[in-house]
Amino acid sequence: MTAYVHINLRVIDPVIQANLAPRFKVALEEAGGKILHFGPVAEVLEGDDKPLPFAGVFEFPTLTQALEFYNSEKYAPIKAERRQAQQAKMFIVTTD
Repeated sequence: MTAYVHINLRVIDPVIQANLAPRFKVALEEAGGKILHFGPVAEVLEGDDKPLPFAGVFEFPTLTQALEFYNSEKYAPIKAERRQAQQAKMFIVTTD
């Protein structure tokens, strides 16, 4: 069951964001994940809520691997910095 982590975000500290981005990519790939998309939201199709300006989609082979990465010691300091650099909403969806 493939897992997709979706993040919708606004960068609030570009210096911290620029510093953590390459470390995030390395940690994600070491955990078996890959970046499918990271960039501006192109178009809102439905809904009243305005999304934050950027979105990312990260793929993991399984939900377990996605959760292990999110809760890992390797990601913990990156996650703490990310929370200083971004306002974000994050969730996971899976395939059957």
